[in-house]
Amino acid sequence: MPEEIRDQTVVTEIPDLDRKEKQAYIVFLSGPLVGKIHLLEEGTVRMGRAADIDIPINDLGISRHHLQIQLRQGVARVKDLGSTNGTYLNGNRVKEAELKDGDKIQISSSTIMKFAYQDKVENIFHTELYRMAVVDALTGAYNKRFFEERFREEFSYCLRNNVPLSLLMVDIDHFKNVNDEHGHPAGDFILSHVTALLRSIVRREDIVARYGGEEFAIVLKATPSEGATILAERMRRLIDESTFDFEEKRIHVTISVGIATLNAQNLPDAEAMVKTADSFLYNSKNKGRNRVSA
Repeated sequence: MPEEIRDQTVVTEIPDLDRKEKQAYIVFLSGPLVGKIHLLEEGTVRMGRAADIDIPINDLGISRHHLQIQLRQGVARVKDLGSTNGTYLNGNRVKEAELKDGDKIQISSSTIMKFAYQDKVENIFHTELYRMAVVDALTGAYNKRFFEERFREEFSYCLRNNVPLSLLMVDIDHFKNVNDEHGHPAGDFILSHVTALLRSIVRREDIVARYGGEEFAIVLKATPSEGATILAERMRRLIDESTFDFEEKRIHVTISVGIATLNAQNLPDAEAMVKTADSFLYNSKNKGRNRVSA
């Protein structure tokens, strides 16, 4: 082969592998269908407990014909079908609304789904699989499993390097009364909005996790006791002074907080620190609630 031909670059056409338009999906984040992904096609999809529904969901908290999602020319809309407990879009009850990428739809205390546009189903599957493993579907805070793993790591690092570490255990006062008087959808609304307020105060590197029920664990990295107490008081005042309006009902909410701080080697392990923060939380409860103890 002549040298001038061998040295030439062969020009080939590289096909565009990602020319497909994004498609609409529903991903079930919690409930009986958790992990399921449904591709939305042009037309209407109905969900509920009835056998003749497009997506039947075995959840006693939803109605037989609960909601429908309609996709028309790339625009998706959700519509409540007169359900008993309602349809909530990002925490707000709706009768009908346009869906945006990333919107969360809740139709019972346990069934929550996410609407998303994605190029490939694999992308949304892997992303949501990770989120379901570490994030509480209702509140968007990290879950207890994630907290326990990360907190042990943070504790070990801070203990080795003599870095202060503070842990806040936060509990919503009289939360059972909210559920009893206003219903579980109101309780879910309070949990979501309290979480948003807590996350609005902490730094990006801090950890806000739903520890269980109405209790949260907040990890404040490189934060001594004084700084943690100041931040906890800000949280307490913010919740106490905030307005929680749910379906034309104003609900007053307060929190109690317990604080534990790792300083040098005053605590032997992560479990002891959680127990210490919990004991201060119970101290706040026993002294009348709506207070911070450290």
